[in-house]
Amino acid sequence: MSQRKKIELTRLQGIIAVASFSSGVLIASVCLFFIPPLGEIANSAISIVSELLVLCGAILGVKASYDVKFRKFEAELREVIENEKQPTT
Repeated sequence: MSQRKKIELTRLQGIIAVASFSSGVLIASVCLFFIPPLGEIANSAISIVSELLVLCGAILGVKASYDVKFRKFEAELREVIENEKQPTT
């Protein structure tokens, strides 16, 4: 994957994660302050907020896991290439 596509994918994941987090906070705030009875959040709103926060965590968690595994794989490949380049005596 080219560097440009990686940057675009990372940016898209970040945007989705921030949007889902913001949506969760907005839904919770609206339910807390504007929908009667004031100060009480309905169970359906809590479930929607929790699902959005789980989505946010999943997106960022998968991204972090992928980056770690990819860098480990890349380091192993470099090590193999360096070992092959060394002359055998």
